[in-house]
This record gives sequence, C-alpha cells and structure tokens, in this order.
Amino acid sequence: MLRKNKYLSWVLCAGMTLFSYSASASIVELDFEGAGDFSNLLNFYNGGFDSAGNQGVNHGISFGSGAFTAVAADDGSSGFTNLPSGQTLLFFEGPASWLNFEAGFTDAFALHYSSAQVGQIMIFDGLAGTGNLLASLNISNQFDRLCAGDSYFCTWDFASISFSGIARSVSFAQATEWSAFDNLRFGVSSSQPGAPVPAPATLLLLASGLLLARQTRRQTPKKTTNPLA
Repeated sequence: MLRKNKYLSWVLCAGMTLFSYSASASIVELDFEGAGDFSNLLNFYNGGFDSAGNQGVNHGISFGSGAFTAVAADDGSSGFTNLPSGQTLLFFEGPASWLNFEAGFTDAFALHYSSAQVGQIMIFDGLAGTGNLLASLNISNQFDRLCAGDSYFCTWDFASISFSGIARSVSFAQATEWSAFDNLRFGVSSSQPGAPVPAPATLLLLASGLLLARQTRRQTPKKTTNPLA
C-alpha cells in the first residue's frame, strides 16, 4: 500500500510539473495560409471567417477592418516574393490596423516583416490598441534592396520584443500601407520555429505509463530455471 501511494504521488507530481511546463511553453503562430487574396482577415482566427468566406484555426485572435491578406505569386507579379513560409502575408490599411488577443499573451511578440518605410508596432494591455503601452517594436526601411521582376517586397527580416504584463492587442497603426508581415508569434522571442508542445493530458498519460511500467518490473518475480526440466 505504501508503494502504491508513493507511485500515485510520483504520477501527480509529474503531471503537475508537465502541465506547468506546457502552459508556460505555449505559443501561437499565425502564418495566414488559407486566407483569401486581398481579403479582410476579420475573424479568420477567431472561430469566424475572412471577407472571402475562408476559416482558419480558432486561436481567439480577431483583426480590425484594416487588416488584409495577400497571396504572393512566384514570379513577383503580386509585388511580394521570398516569404518566410507559404504564400500568404498580412498587411494593414487605414485606422483600424490592430489585432485583439482577448485571452491575453505574455513574455514576447515576434514576426517577420518586409517594409518600404520605417515603422513601429505597439503592444497594449487593452483591446484595439488601448490601455497601457507594454512595448514598442521598430521595423526598418528595406526599400533600397533589389527585387526581381515586379516585386517590391522581397527581403524579410525577423524582429521580436519581450515585455512584462499581459498583452491583449497589437497595433500596426504606425506600420500601414508599405509594410508586409508574416509568421506572427505570440509568447516567444526565438527566431527558430517553436517545437510543438504536447497537451497536458498527453504528458500526464505518458508519465503515468512510464512509472507504471517501472513499478510493474519491480514487482514481477524473476523467472528461475528448473534444473529437472
């Protein structure tokens, strides 16, 4: 009975530790694949649709009416080439150039960008670019870099910023018109794609199975060879 209780304590301890790790390591990345060409993004990542009727994964992230997606053409005729992933990018026009993450995110914000102007991206603890300013991320002008064909945006740089507090919106009001974005990432500052983190239930099941197998091996009597056989 003592061993059983000790085993259960191990499982609970491992489960709580792994659950805590999963929560702290959780990141969200948006690559905009599946959204329409020159469509308002709107609720594409919020359980709804973009203006073309496309639906993405529900991350609880909504976009203002100034957020649009575009699909790059391989020959650069769309004005965009060399995207860091896929063929779809994000850009902003007008005053409603923000995104809301109502559940909030912490630690860091990161993205790839291509820009023909100097701009600034601002992170707030309120919705729609309101409340307290938590951090500002500056982007540079890359327009003097040569692009092939009709492409204006061909060079993509990575940028990230760490902050304290809980962020609930990101404003692109100072980076509209002549800036494009891809691979927005919430909660991580590394330039490398984050490794998938198993769900807490999966981790707990794995820990339980390993500990049970270990306990079973200890309790199973060793076989002996019968010398008369």
